Amino acid sequence: MVSLAIAGLAWTFGTVASAFTSFTVPVGANPGASAIIPQTNELIVVNGEADASVVDSVTNAVSTVPAGLNPAFVVANPVTGYAYISNSNSNTVTVFYGYGEGKKRKVVSVGAGPLRMAINPNTNRTYVANCCNDTVTVIDGDTISTVNIPVGNRPIGIAVNPVTNRVYVANDWSNDVTVINGFTNQAIATIPVGEAPYSVAVNPLTNKVYVAVQGSGFYYAPGNVTVIDGATHETVKIPTGLQPVSLAINTATNKIYVAGGQSNGDVTVIDGATGETAHVAIPYGQWGFAALGSVAINEVTNKIYLTDSMSTNLVVIDGNTNEVSLRLVPLYSSFVTVNPVNNRVYVSNSNDATVTVIQE
Repeated sequence: MVSLAIAGLAWTFGTVASAFTSFTVPVGANPGASAIIPQTNELIVVNGEADASVVDSVTNAVSTVPAGLNPAFVVANPVTGYAYISNSNSNTVTVFYGYGEGKKRKVVSVGAGPLRMAINPNTNRTYVANCCNDTVTVIDGDTISTVNIPVGNRPIGIAVNPVTNRVYVANDWSNDVTVINGFTNQAIATIPVGEAPYSVAVNPLTNKVYVAVQGSGFYYAPGNVTVIDGATHETVKIPTGLQPVSLAINTATNKIYVAGGQSNGDVTVIDGATGETAHVAIPYGQWGFAALGSVAINEVTNKIYLTDSMSTNLVVIDGNTNEVSLRLVPLYSSFVTVNPVNNRVYVSNSNDATVTVIQE
């Protein structure tokens, strides 16, 4: 491993070996986003047509849960154990509980083009970003009643601070973030963040909001992360690599990991306390470039996992050293989820209808 410091930026190159085992589980066609049900350690992965697969954590048996057309995302409520699947072409959310064909399954109508979702487990409310009619639908988990809240143009990213009960919505085409008061279900602020904001994440311990902003030249120029102070709505911009599209926060270390979706993108590591950055170079696969997508963090082991759809690599960053190691997965991996309880990593492989299970 070689490190190089230039003008306050630390770049890390190279790979290190790590022991692990892995196997694949067949699921539905074109698997994508996934989530863990904490009560059972089951994995839910949405498939590209009209269903989701539920993988048992002990037997690795797979059951199929019917969903709507083109399910896009899935989240699980860590308190109730209910899972929510956004069906992007049905304008619905499928709500269900557990293994089999989905016990207590319900279908909830939402806005047009539901994509990403976020949950406040303290209030049992789920927030759905509807990209095609510029709204967020609030689903009350107790009554399954809904409220639609107008937001900016083409909402994509969404995150919740469960401590303050604020919801943050990244509006890709209006270049801003809408802040929703979770107590009143009303938009209370619109914060300009820069051109083409895509993803948003919240650190509830610091009340800071991080928005991945691609920028006007995201195909050829670096983007940034806009940091929003949750108390004052003041903003600070931190430069990143090309086309920052995904980010995740390790709340234990207060570090933010930002993945560049553009070919040859790297990973920007932001120190949440100081705003200083380090850049971790990603080894390229067989085609000579990288296109990073999903990011997941195991806060127990302080490891960061990233999919690279242009290689057969799952990229693993040691959060203590920024050293990189690789796990072999099929080409066109699309999503990664970590279960810190059993230290398992799940990678959705969109090309061959499988999930790779990695036991670290």
